[in-house]
Amino acid sequence: MHSDGYYFGTTLAKRVDYFAFPRTGSHFLWTAFTGLFDLVFFPNQFVENPEAKQRREELNPLAIYAMKLREDGVPVQPVYINAAPQGVHGGPALGDYPVIVLIRHPHPTIYSWYHTATERWSAQIDDLRAWQQDAYRQYVDFYDRALSLKQRHPERVHLIRFEDLKKEPGVLAEVAAFVGVRPKLSPEFVFEWTRFDRMTRPGPRTFYRVGNNAHWQSDAAWNEHLNALPPGDFSRFGYGATP
Repeated sequence: MHSDGYYFGTTLAKRVDYFAFPRTGSHFLWTAFTGLFDLVFFPNQFVENPEAKQRREELNPLAIYAMKLREDGVPVQPVYINAAPQGVHGGPALGDYPVIVLIRHPHPTIYSWYHTATERWSAQIDDLRAWQQDAYRQYVDFYDRALSLKQRHPERVHLIRFEDLKKEPGVLAEVAAFVGVRPKLSPEFVFEWTRFDRMTRPGPRTFYRVGNNAHWQSDAAWNEHLNALPPGDFSRFGYGATP
C-alpha cells in the first residue's frame, strides 16, 4: 500500500472516489468504466449480492463482452474507483483522492427511483406526495454538497451529466483524462456499445428501465402530485423545469 494508492502486481493503481444519487445512471456509467479502465475491486458485500448479480440478466451479454476487450498496445493500468467512500449513496465529500460526481435531471431521477423502489424492491409508499417532497429534498442536499466541492476544488472534482454521457463520446474521453490513464478501449467504441438500447436486453426490465429523461412526463397521476408540491428551482444545478 502507498499513500497515493494501492499496488496490484507491480503497477500502482489509480484511485478515484465516486458519488451519485440513486437512479442517476450509475450502472450505465460503470459499464462504460469497464470499457475504459482496468478496474480492480476489493471483496465487498455489494459485488457478491445476489440481487446485484441478477441485474446483469437485463444486460446484453455481447455488450458486457465488448467492454472486456482491449486495444492492441494499450498497457495495463489498474484503476480503483471507490463507489461508496461515504457508504452507499453517501453524501459527496473530498478526501485524499480525486472525485467523480454523476448528476441527472431531478425529475426523471426521482421518477425512476420511485418505480424501481416499488416495482423491483416492493416498497410500500402510502403518501406519494410526501415521498416526492422528501426525495427532492434529498436530491437538493446531495447536489448542493457536490457543487460546493466542485466550486472550491475544480481541479479535483469532475462532474458528469447523464444527459451529456448519452449524447457523445467526448464525455468518456474527458473522464479518462481526469483519471489520468490511457483508456483500454477508445471512447468512441465504448460509447457505441453502451447506447442504452444496445446495452440492455429487449423485454421487460425492472432495474435498467427506460433510460429516457422524458418518460415521467406522460404519467398524469405522478405530475398531479408533483405540481402540487412544487418541487423547486434546479437552475443552480444546470437544469430547467423540464429536461
